[in-house]
Amino acid sequence: MKTNDQTSVSRRQFLTTGLAAAAFTVIPRHVLGRGFLAPSDQITLGVIGTGKQGKYLALEFAKRAKIIAGCDVYQVKLDKFKTDMEQAYQKAGSSAKGLKLYRDFRELLGNKSIDAVIIATPDHWHAINVIEAAKAGKDIYCEKPYSHSIEEGRLMVQAVEKYQRINQTGNMQRSRKDFRHACQLVRNGHIGDVKEVKVCCGPPPKKYDLLPETKPEKLDWDLWIGPAVYNEFNAELAPPIEKDVYPNWRNYKEYGNGMTADWGAHMFDIAQWGLGKDDSGPSSVNPPGKNTPLTFVYDNGTIMTHEEFGRGYAVRFIGTKGIIDISRGIFETLPANLLSHQFSDDKIKLYESDDHYNNWLDSIKTRKPNICTAEIGHRTATVCFLANLAYELQRPLRWNPATEKFIDDEEADRMRAGYLRTPWSMTF
Repeated sequence: MKTNDQTSVSRRQFLTTGLAAAAFTVIPRHVLGRGFLAPSDQITLGVIGTGKQGKYLALEFAKRAKIIAGCDVYQVKLDKFKTDMEQAYQKAGSSAKGLKLYRDFRELLGNKSIDAVIIATPDHWHAINVIEAAKAGKDIYCEKPYSHSIEEGRLMVQAVEKYQRINQTGNMQRSRKDFRHACQLVRNGHIGDVKEVKVCCGPPPKKYDLLPETKPEKLDWDLWIGPAVYNEFNAELAPPIEKDVYPNWRNYKEYGNGMTADWGAHMFDIAQWGLGKDDSGPSSVNPPGKNTPLTFVYDNGTIMTHEEFGRGYAVRFIGTKGIIDISRGIFETLPANLLSHQFSDDKIKLYESDDHYNNWLDSIKTRKPNICTAEIGHRTATVCFLANLAYELQRPLRWNPATEKFIDDEEADRMRAGYLRTPWSMTF
């Protein structure tokens, strides 16, 4: 198989190009009174969750729009966010003057000068953040995985639709040419009928088992927990800013969904895109056996496995006429000439985006769907959750993607809902 390695862009890379151009006069949507921004208007953003990923997204979006607010339950991170934004804008010859800081995201949502919000909180917060943002009339960029449970995800989609918000999910691989090329090859039959898909994305979550530690003075731990199961503070969940790592809350089922969802939200997403299942999903999932990996089955007979197959976190499409391996560092096809295939005569053309962040901002201006809508984000997250439930329950599960319910399994059906701590609610 011929190799055509694609070097991924570092998440730490910070290019100031475009920041200066973002410093124009702000005209809030509520002043315009038209329900959306004209292309010439400046989109104003608030960031909910200013940790490692929130900072990365803020610096990216600051090149394209205007960051005017940030929110975090840890004052130290919030102060660092302010400093980072001031330095970024200053370096670009602009200014972060007027940047507002909030401890409670609901106060940020009450700021009428904010057009849209970036949600980079732990998974257990996504549903309430998205629903409340939709109710407040804000457009939404929500990090992946979209939700923390199947039922939450459907409620999020319904809220976004009810309040007519533009919502994009952070499944940013869809905005890369190599992933789109791979999926378009699959969708147009260039490797024949797809019989099998292999997905590698890491293990499922585990039950929380960390010992209590002394909570930092400026961290509102009860608000960090919010709607999730309460446990005492441990720095693995919220590391100090001096420790430049992605926090490990994602490894515990009470707050995240393991690597099956953290990276699975990327890799299962590409599998769904390639299979044409953005509005659906598999019809069953079987836990791993003695000599078999966890296996999904789709209604057309295609099987998808969750397993390590020697390519790192990646997706392999296996068809009757060829094979495609795709990851952030690998793009290989068999036959090799599929790498350079031109799609001018192909029937299926996938949504083209070469910039995930601009795609969302353009969608806000035009009010047209973006490349990874709430529905797509929810369907991808659901695949991840189905895997986790099969791992946990250790039995085959039959799933109806139309009704989004399990067939003849009351226990699994109850587990679609996740957990909601009093007094938090998801009403809209």
